[in-house]
Amino acid sequence: MKFPSEEWAAAFRDAINQNTAYRDAAKAWEGDIVFLVRMPDPNTPSPGVHLALAHGECSSATYYPDARAVSSEFVYEGSPENWQKLLAAQIDPVNAILEGTFRIKGNLAKAMRFTRAAKELVETAAKIPAGP
Repeated sequence: MKFPSEEWAAAFRDAINQNTAYRDAAKAWEGDIVFLVRMPDPNTPSPGVHLALAHGECSSATYYPDARAVSSEFVYEGSPENWQKLLAAQIDPVNAILEGTFRIKGNLAKAMRFTRAAKELVETAAKIPAGP
């Protein structure tokens, strides 16, 4: 299935809710995040998936054809090529931020308290079939 898409977002929500390791790592987390595919041309829509997360569960995963204007506590963004590498488990989600391959916008102090949950979230995303 295509990443990102409505179908992929629904499969991702289900996979998050079945992941006990994520549930344990995120039991104290409450917030939302957008996985944004930043297109190189600023005039081209940047698609993404908005996740509503609370205490280890995902109540919704919504696909947006252009997610740049979606209000969210956190935005995790990267290029289409780097998203493909991340979802193929070729790059580490935390190291990708440190190396500048991906950017995270939001309260970094809060994000740093939940790095294990964030890693589980991205590893869960990598288990969902994702084509271009």
